[in-house]
Amino acid sequence: MSSPNIEKTITSRQAFIFKDLKSPYFNPHWHFHPEFQISYIIKGKGTRFIGDNVQPFKEGDLVLTPPNLPHLWRSDEPYFEKDNALSTHAMVIYFDQELMSPPLLRREEFYALKKLVENASRGMEFYGDTPEQVYRLMQNIAPKKGFRRIIRLLEILEVMANSEEYNLLSSPGYRNVFKTDDADKMQLVYDYVMKHFTTKIELSDVSDLLHMTTTSFCRYFKPRANKTFTRFVNEIRIGHARKLLLEDNFNISQISYECGFNTLSNFNRQFKSIVKMSPHEYQKLFLDIKTGMS
Repeated sequence: MSSPNIEKTITSRQAFIFKDLKSPYFNPHWHFHPEFQISYIIKGKGTRFIGDNVQPFKEGDLVLTPPNLPHLWRSDEPYFEKDNALSTHAMVIYFDQELMSPPLLRREEFYALKKLVENASRGMEFYGDTPEQVYRLMQNIAPKKGFRRIIRLLEILEVMANSEEYNLLSSPGYRNVFKTDDADKMQLVYDYVMKHFTTKIELSDVSDLLHMTTTSFCRYFKPRANKTFTRFVNEIRIGHARKLLLEDNFNISQISYECGFNTLSNFNRQFKSIVKMSPHEYQKLFLDIKTGMS
């Protein structure tokens, strides 16, 4: 990664900024910054990294990340291919953590907001009706000026604070221990795995990227990713499998091989370990939800 891993998104004169982002693919650089971030995906799909959490994302994805939690929305590989017709679109709000100051959050009226800030320390993904409610409010924030913009931001935070439709993302014990040169190295690893996870990945090939022995690489990777390299690769593969299971174009056996697993039994075991249900149960749950909505 050529840019530093610590990014400053707003100036000292701003309370928050709103961005309507349209590009061929989402920013592929793994980074963190001192502001809260609200991200809503309007168009595009890929893999989302929040702290040590790895999950697929698609249209309608709504996430709140806290200050200094590393994150990355990486578009699928077809978005990076030459002459493709794909594009992405997202709305993002960055707001200063001073808006959520402890003296303010101690007030009775801000109890729900205080809980939101506490939960946001691990990153939060929202589901159900909440993303659509937030999206409608975000659509109308750009024309607002001055204090009216702050009011709209507070309305968005109120929806998120009162929602029970959310999951926490990174692990309770996750800590950001990265330095600038770590971001460069981890970016190399992430990029390599995302390009090769459908085939066999040799630990020696990845460690060579960082000019390390395999033993040194394993020791280096685990505290920074909060998991072993094998677990990390399996999470990438299972994330891709979840997307394929919902597309309903392949059977489970085909999907296991498409995602880089040599045996169906290993795929089933890893899927259940990561998703907490079998591939068949996951697919059936989605189909039941889809049927109930139609």
